[in-house]
Amino acid sequence: MQTYSYIIVIIVSLFFFGIVYWNFRKFKTSLEGYVVDRNNVNSWTSISTLVSSILGAWILFSPSEAGTWSGINGILGYSFGQALPFVAFAFIGTRIRELMPSGHSVTEFVKYRYGSLGHSFVAIISIFYMLVFLCAELTGISSAANLIGGIPNWITALIIGLCASTYVVVGGIKASIFTDKYQFRFILPLIIIGVLTIYLNSSVTKEFNNLDNGLMSFSNWTGGKFGLTLMIAILSANMFHQGLWQRIYSVTDNKTLIKSFAISGIIVLPVVFIIGFIGILAVGIDTASNPSIVLFDTIMSISPQWVIMIFLVLAVMLVASSLDTLFNSISSIIGTDLKDFLSKDSNSLSNAMKITPYLCLIPAVIIASQGYSVLYLFLIADMVCCAILFPVFFGLYSSKFNGNDAVISMITGLILGTLLFPKPDWTPLVSWIPYSGELFASFYISFLSSTLISLILFFKNKISSKQGFIFSSLNKNISSLDSHFKL
Repeated sequence: MQTYSYIIVIIVSLFFFGIVYWNFRKFKTSLEGYVVDRNNVNSWTSISTLVSSILGAWILFSPSEAGTWSGINGILGYSFGQALPFVAFAFIGTRIRELMPSGHSVTEFVKYRYGSLGHSFVAIISIFYMLVFLCAELTGISSAANLIGGIPNWITALIIGLCASTYVVVGGIKASIFTDKYQFRFILPLIIIGVLTIYLNSSVTKEFNNLDNGLMSFSNWTGGKFGLTLMIAILSANMFHQGLWQRIYSVTDNKTLIKSFAISGIIVLPVVFIIGFIGILAVGIDTASNPSIVLFDTIMSISPQWVIMIFLVLAVMLVASSLDTLFNSISSIIGTDLKDFLSKDSNSLSNAMKITPYLCLIPAVIIASQGYSVLYLFLIADMVCCAILFPVFFGLYSSKFNGNDAVISMITGLILGTLLFPKPDWTPLVSWIPYSGELFASFYISFLSSTLISLILFFKNKISSKQGFIFSSLNKNISSLDSHFKL
């Protein structure tokens, strides 16, 4: 099966590289078009690129891993948590387009709303989150290819990562959106075929009916806490996913934005739930020895070879759809955040944006080769984003909240959340601190503490006579990337 696995990884990866190269080889775009395909994407295209970008290879690993021990409550929280960002963006997206119609990123908003300190803080965290996402995606697909075909982890990560990063360099966000349309047409049918194969298997159904370990109980508080944790975790992280911010600016108008984000959330919710449920089934049929790859273990134990190959094709497509978005997202933050520090009479900005995907690929391949838990990698990044969620977006609506207030709130939440966050073996980081090692406490204390500090400082400022922030000044500070360089 190793030969087939190599063929699938190489051919699927090269396919998307090939269609981008063929369609974009003579295509010239500006830096502005490279980062934001502004007001140019219709509802259908927006839905396809949103779903493809979010439904990365993680859905074949993390939800089912969570299902093995958190049960029905955990995967319900995972499902709704994944849909919540789309709801949030439907509101926040229209607000940011109103305030900054010429904007490019959430970090750019923070820069002109809170100043350089807050901007640096959020930019680092945003890039960190997307790098972790990148590593988790490559870790997942590498582990799957290794399980199915014995391919060394680093080879799979390198092949897929190199192809995705290269076609992003060629076409920017336009290439990402272009490939997403193709990936969307294949991803959902392949998910349906693969999932039905598992759910319609008689042995799976029989063992599931005999399952009696609390995983299907809504009174399972362990699973309930994890589900609630995932809701705030996933919401927080995705609010700092630059790929989604790029797509806010890419849609034609606010009506299209609301429609496409709402429909995408409706699509994503059941997909995550159904795949997560496979983790519960795996416990019933005793294929959950390695939770990180439980879905593939289950498939290999009950399915013919052709179904296994379908899942591998699906996995490669899913990871490619996420990787191209992540590579372009990190490049776009580099572009928008560095433009003021680079010489205006050189190509330094375009070169920096072009080399960024390859620089990101190096640590991602190294980390992917280690085979860490995909779920744990995501949770690290999620907690960091959770600490800054309220302070950042409170500034969209309140003028009496300044940069120093935001930074103080974010640092407080980050410190408290980190002290309570578990180590990779899920033991407490600081044993003498109450609730240390509990994810639920880590996330909610991080979020609630940063929120509480923000509100206290807000009311302090409101009582004072000091003038608040003037929102109309935001867009005045925004300039087109094309005014600096040519790509």
